[in-house]
Amino acid sequence: MVKDKLVISREEVKLEKDVTTEKLDSGANLDLFYELEVRDKNGNLISKRTGRSKSLVRNFALMLRGLMAGNIAGVVSGSTWNTKVTVTATDGTTFDYPSLPSYEKAENAPSAMEASALERTDEYGVVVGTGSTAVTRDDYKLESQIPDGFADGQMVHGKTTVEDVDGDPPSSVFRIIRTFTNEGSTTITIYEIGLIVKAQNYYVLIARDVLDTPQDVPAGATLTVRYIFKVTA
Repeated sequence: MVKDKLVISREEVKLEKDVTTEKLDSGANLDLFYELEVRDKNGNLISKRTGRSKSLVRNFALMLRGLMAGNIAGVVSGSTWNTKVTVTATDGTTFDYPSLPSYEKAENAPSAMEASALERTDEYGVVVGTGSTAVTRDDYKLESQIPDGFADGQMVHGKTTVEDVDGDPPSSVFRIIRTFTNEGSTTITIYEIGLIVKAQNYYVLIARDVLDTPQDVPAGATLTVRYIFKVTA
């Protein structure tokens, strides 16, 4: 049984018609939810469920503080005071954040907090895995992330899409979405999901959730994961 069952009201939040009919309501001002949807190779719905994410990790708080405390170089405007924080990347290395000097061409500048990974990219964006160890605040990677690929135990990663902010007052909502396809010959069971962002050419985990009930994805099926951020004023 999924804990913290949610109910989404279309009057409260305007999302795509096929998203859900349950209301996102936890009583918090800033909240995060996830939605899992599995469809067979013909597009028929196998299962769909929504849960409340409880696992924004320490990296998220550090990055948010770093962005709010100074400018993109990590100093207070008009001062040499360093407001950088130390963030741990998915490979275990640490780096100062923010540290984004100006660039002559904007397209050459590094990302500050990008989740919109392209197809076949498993370094960042929405990610899934098979690890079941409980989440801790200092987690910096999934326990056992499923790689992109066509073999058994792998999943083909679609593009991660970061949607516009939507929702009627008092709610503001946006979703981060990715679809994974099991092109192998065996069922894959998902135990953990997460969100990794690209920051200054590093990859940083900001959310990790271990599912109360693992999610099976049969051979040939797709899994769509939606992380849903909600602010209520």
